[in-house]
Amino acid sequence: MSHQRDNVGDERNSIALGSGSTCIALQYARHGWPVLPLWWPKKKGCACGAKDCGSPGKHPLGSLVPHGVKEASKDQEILTGWWRLFPQANVGVATGPVSGLLVMDLDPRHGGRPELLPGPVPRTPTVRTGSGGWHIYLAWPESIKHLPKVLPGSPGVDLKGSGGYVVAPLSVHVYGNRYRWEISPEDTSLAVCPDWLLEAIAKTSFTKIIQEISFCTGGAYGTPYGRAALRRELARLAETPQGNRNNALNRASFMLGKLVALGHLQESLVADLLYMLGGYIGLGEHEVKKTIRSGLKAGIREGLS
Repeated sequence: MSHQRDNVGDERNSIALGSGSTCIALQYARHGWPVLPLWWPKKKGCACGAKDCGSPGKHPLGSLVPHGVKEASKDQEILTGWWRLFPQANVGVATGPVSGLLVMDLDPRHGGRPELLPGPVPRTPTVRTGSGGWHIYLAWPESIKHLPKVLPGSPGVDLKGSGGYVVAPLSVHVYGNRYRWEISPEDTSLAVCPDWLLEAIAKTSFTKIIQEISFCTGGAYGTPYGRAALRRELARLAETPQGNRNNALNRASFMLGKLVALGHLQESLVADLLYMLGGYIGLGEHEVKKTIRSGLKAGIREGLS
């Protein structure tokens, strides 16, 4: 992916800058992105006035949005009113399903660079941040149930999703630089998340669930033997290559069904976890439910025989 600023991107930035923050906020709202006002930086720190502000120019303007990003809006009258009161306010854009945005936040100070990502990034709206990093805007994938805060194995790469937001162009960074579009949303549509990113998210999400099971004892999680077998089957399924995942799901359902029959695991727990993992690894909802139901039934029948 090229990150050289193109002439069209410069034009978009210039137009937005000349139109003022209200126009910028309304522009993002027209893309379907809820917006919120943020404090702006001053020479001696943040306009919020707190001497020890840990996020100058980046945190919500509490008198307008006391509940932060939860009150982000696309309403023209609300946005106009906010920036009429505080015309210097920086602009934040909500991420996650509410806006249809997943944003990769790359910080080169901690090793985050586009060329160091696990795979190529498609052409998509891209921002150069005020600190010299990148915000890469991608379409929110409906299959995601849990988004990790960082991209595993990629230092300096944060992931912004549900309940989050990013500082948007043409906001001002505490360093004095403006956030700028390298590739404007006016010039290209949001790209879907590349497969390598979805696979990394899915593996990380379910690894966390497996780790949580490791620390649980008794109760709905079954016997120690059952929990150990459950972790093994889930881990094996999570790492199954594409093309053989439905067969692997059927096998896991069958093997764990036998343990349900023997009293080592509870059927509801097994079914729920297998259903979650099936979605994470990209199988369709109908396919997952049918496969789990069939595999568990066969395994329980085998375990009881």
